[in-house]
Amino acid sequence: ILGGRMGALRGFLTVLALASLVPTEVVQVGADDEVPALHRGIPEAIPIVLPDDSHTRLEIQEEGIEALRRIKGPIATVVVIGPFRSGKSFVLNQMLGLSCDKGFSVGHRRHAQTKGIWFWGEPQRITVDDGTHRDVNIIYVDTEGFEAAGKADVYDDRVFALSALLSTVLVYNLPETVKEADIEKLQFAVELADEFAHRALDEEEDGHEEEAGEASPSSPAVVGSRRAFEIPSLLWLIQRDFLMGRSVAQMVDDALEPVPNAENDPSVERVNYIRNYLKSTAKNYEAIGLCQPHLNRTSLCELGEKAFDPRYLQQRNQLRRLVKKLVLTSAKGPKRLMNGGELALHLKKLVSALNKGEIPSVRSVTDHFNAEIIRRAVDKYQDQAKIFKLPMSDEVLKMHHSRLQDVARQRYLREKFGRDVDTTQLDRALQQKFEWVMDRNRLRSKEECERLYMQCDDLMEMLQLMSLPSLLRFDSVYNTQCNTTFEETCVGPSKDSYRQRIHKQYSKERTRFVEAYNQKLLNGVTLGCLLGVIIFRFIWVMPLLELVAWAGFLFLELYLKTQSMIFSEHDHPYWKKFVSIWEVAVFNQLYDLNSFVHVLIPGLTVLVVLKSGQKCWAAASEYYCVRILARLLMCIFNVVLLPVRPLLRYLSRCFSYRNKDSLLPFYSYKDA
Repeated sequence: ILGGRMGALRGFLTVLALASLVPTEVVQVGADDEVPALHRGIPEAIPIVLPDDSHTRLEIQEEGIEALRRIKGPIATVVVIGPFRSGKSFVLNQMLGLSCDKGFSVGHRRHAQTKGIWFWGEPQRITVDDGTHRDVNIIYVDTEGFEAAGKADVYDDRVFALSALLSTVLVYNLPETVKEADIEKLQFAVELADEFAHRALDEEEDGHEEEAGEASPSSPAVVGSRRAFEIPSLLWLIQRDFLMGRSVAQMVDDALEPVPNAENDPSVERVNYIRNYLKSTAKNYEAIGLCQPHLNRTSLCELGEKAFDPRYLQQRNQLRRLVKKLVLTSAKGPKRLMNGGELALHLKKLVSALNKGEIPSVRSVTDHFNAEIIRRAVDKYQDQAKIFKLPMSDEVLKMHHSRLQDVARQRYLREKFGRDVDTTQLDRALQQKFEWVMDRNRLRSKEECERLYMQCDDLMEMLQLMSLPSLLRFDSVYNTQCNTTFEETCVGPSKDSYRQRIHKQYSKERTRFVEAYNQKLLNGVTLGCLLGVIIFRFIWVMPLLELVAWAGFLFLELYLKTQSMIFSEHDHPYWKKFVSIWEVAVFNQLYDLNSFVHVLIPGLTVLVVLKSGQKCWAAASEYYCVRILARLLMCIFNVVLLPVRPLLRYLSRCFSYRNKDSLLPFYSYKDA
C-alpha cells in the first residue's frame, strides 16, 4: 500500500464511506431541536465487530449482523470515531436523547468500555418526502477509541478504516484541537479504505458465495465496491473548545492549510494532498464545537441534563441539527443507501478483506524506531534549552540553537535505523522547539526591558523634584543610572524598541525640566537675595554683603525685567553666565551639593537662630531687648510693607535712642 501511495491517494478523492449510495430524494423532519422518534427495534447497544484475543484482528458478531438484517428500508450510518476517553459514547447518547443508564456504556461510569464497533439497535427514522413518503433509518455507531494502552497500532488502523468504509456521516470527535497526527491518521485510513474496498471487490469476483436474499451482483454492496472509495459527510467535532475567540470552523480551516514543503518530502506532499482536497470540497465536511456540559466531567451521568451548561445544551441541539443536515445531503446524492441485508453483507466482506494478510500501521517499524530517536533528541534539546539564561540577543540564541542542533543531528545519525534516512523530520521538530524558545526569549526580554523602562520613568520624576536644580546633574544621573544600566541589562529582541522609548522619554522629561529649571532658579536666587538683606542687616551686620544682596535683588527684579523687551530673561547673557557658575558650584566632579542640601539648610537655620539668640542676649544685658524685637519687626515691614518704609525708618530711629526715659519711659530692665 505504502509503495503505491499516489495510486491509493487517488482513491482518497472519496474519503470515508463506501456505503453511501442513494437516489436523490427530499427529506422532511420535525423541529430542529427534537430527537426523531426511535423506530421499533432492540433498545440496546449491539456489537457488530469485536477484537480477537490478540487484539489485532476483527471478528464479525452474528448478533449484530442479524440485527442489521431486520432493519427494513435504506440505512444511513452515523459513525463516531476519536481517541480513547474522548467522550464518544456520551456524545452518541446525547444525540440519541438517551441517559447513560439506557444508552451506550460510558467509560467513566461503567467498568466496561467500548471494544470494537457497536450500534444502537433502535434506529431513528426520518421521512423522505419524494411523493412516496419513504423513510430513512439512521443508526448511530460507537467505535473503540484509538491510542489506548495495550493495543497494536494495526488494530486501531483496521477499526479506523472500517469505520470510514461503513459511515454515511463520519463524526471525527477530537479533544480541544486538530493536530497533525489527526490529519495523518485520517490520510492513512483513507489509503487503507481505498485498498480494502478493492480487496472486497476481488473477493467478490473470485466467486465468494453470497448469502441468499442479501445481495445480487447488481446490489449496492457489489456496485459500490467497484467504484472508487468516496468521502462520506465528514463532521469535525471539537470538544472542550478553547480557541480564544476563534470559531471551530476557522481552526479546522487553518489545520487544513497546506504546509511548506521545500524539501519535497513525500509524506508532507501526501498530507498536503489531503488538505487541498478537503479544502476544495468544502461541501463534504463541517466543523462544530461542543463545550463541557459541566465542570465535574466524571459525574455527568449522575448530574443529569438539568445541571448542564445552557451553552452546551444549545451546541448539542445544533449538533443534532447538523447531523440531520448531513444525512439529508448524503441522501440527495447520486448513490442509493443500502438496506439492512446489503449493509450486513458489505460489512462481512470488508472485515474479511481487512483481516486477510498483513497490513501496515500508520508508521512502519523503521519510522516508529526513528521517531522514538527523534523524540529523545528533541527532549534532550528542550532540556538543554531550558538552562539558557534568558533573555539574550537573537544572534547569541541562534548560535546556541545551531550548536544544539548539530549535537542532535549527530546523535540521530548515529542511532537511526536504516540508510536512506534524512534529518528533515528532526530539523522540523527542533525548529518548532526553537520557536518556543524564541517566544520565551521575547517574553523575558520584554519583561526585563519594561522593568528598566519603568525604573527610568520613576528616576525622571525624582529628578524633576531636585532641591538644587542642575542640568549637569540631570544628564549625569540619566547616563549613569538609566542609559548605561539599560544598555547593559536589557538584551534580546525588545531592546531596540525600548531604547527608542527611553530616548523619547528622556527628551520629553529634559524639556520639561529645563522649562521649570530657569524659573525655579530665578525664584530661588531672588528669595536668597531677600534673605541676604535680612540676615546681613539685622542678624550679621555686614553692610558690604547687604549691599551685594540688594544689588542682586535689584538686578533680578529691575534690570532683567526691563531687558525682557529685547529677549527672554532666561536668554540674557548675564543670566547664562550666572547659570554656568551655578552649575559648577552645585554639581562637579568633587561634590554634589544637592546631596548635602538636607543637612545644609537645617544647619544654616540653626546657625541663624543661634546668632539671633546671641544678639538678643547681648541686647538684654544692656536693657535693650525691645530694640532687637523692633528691628526684627522692621525687617518684616521692610520686606512686606514697602509702601510704608519711611514710617518704618522713623520708628527705627526712635527705637535706636539709648535714652529710655525720653521716648519709652515705660520700658525698664524688669519690663524687658
